[in-house]
Amino acid sequence: MGNVVSYCEPEEEPAAEEQPAPESEDNKEEESEGQDEEAEEEEELKPEINIRTSPYDARFPGTNQARNCYTRYNEYYRCVAESSEEDDKCKFFARSYRSICPAEWVERWNEQRDEGNWPGKY
Repeated sequence: MGNVVSYCEPEEEPAAEEQPAPESEDNKEEESEGQDEEAEEEEELKPEINIRTSPYDARFPGTNQARNCYTRYNEYYRCVAESSEEDDKCKFFARSYRSICPAEWVERWNEQRDEGNWPGKY
């Protein structure tokens, strides 16, 4: 068995017939102005998206994050019981458990909390 080398066929250049006719200077300026305006509008419409997830936690070094999920969920509700949902520390725990835990687990745990069957302290 040897090394296999793959290569890519070069793209063919379009024939002279297929190439568009050169445009005049005026058309180029109008077209570039229109593109600039469109680009500015697109930039204004796009909201800035900031994606964050839970940072590394040395208490859970393994690849199985089920315990980490459960712990972060409990830490969030403990924090809410001690302060409020608006506290930055509580927001951190909420973001952490929401990024780690499957939605089905969180739904089931929330139902258990509502019914009073939750085995946790908080």
